[in-house]
Amino acid sequence: MGLLSVDLLITLQILPVFFSNCLFLALYDSVILLKHMVLVFEFTKEKKGQTGRRSPKLQRNPHSQGQ
Repeated sequence: MGLLSVDLLITLQILPVFFSNCLFLALYDSVILLKHMVLVFEFTKEKKGQTGRRSPKLQRNPHSQGQ
């Protein structure tokens, strides 16, 4: 019984550290994923804005500006 109580004591001491590390890593990964998603969203929004602004310029005839 003495060996079992020592194992249980060691397990109870290790578990909080293990779970706090898991929570930290989960939080850290969530923040990194959120940053990545924001960057991708901004890039796609910027890319859509560029194609929308360029299309009228391409349709315009440069020779008809003076007339």
